[in-house]
Amino acid sequence: MKIEFYLHQIWLAIICALMLASLILPIGQLINAEGASATLTNFRVNFIEGDSSGALWALGVFLIIILAVGLFELLLSGFRNFILQKRLLVFMMLMTVGYYIVMAVYILLMKGDARFVPALWIAFPFVSLVLEFMTIRGVSGAEAAILARANGFRLRD
Repeated sequence: MKIEFYLHQIWLAIICALMLASLILPIGQLINAEGASATLTNFRVNFIEGDSSGALWALGVFLIIILAVGLFELLLSGFRNFILQKRLLVFMMLMTVGYYIVMAVYILLMKGDARFVPALWIAFPFVSLVLEFMTIRGVSGAEAAILARANGFRLRD
């Protein structure tokens, strides 16, 4: 039994690492004119006074779902179930876009007269979105290569 290794498995591992890092790192700060600030994470809003609010828990749930599906996809990639892999990747892409939509709504609702200063880590889900698209292309290519190999053998009369 020969175990094959595909390039899209590396991209899936990078997606999982980016989602794990996104769970931990802050996404930005809200700073008002008086100088008071609040740090936004994917689960909480931490105010400079020491208070915190769990208002952003939905962002963390999005990232946990994307991470769980990514880990399942990584485990599934060894079994050559290409149709399910592509469906899960489309689901991951929709969840990533949904993450940014929900984040934009939260920031617009919380902003008021303050200004939002994004952190560098806010781009990690976008990078994983690009990698998810590349992974779909990789899965489709691997499926086409396997089908071409299987259909390449013909018996002649």
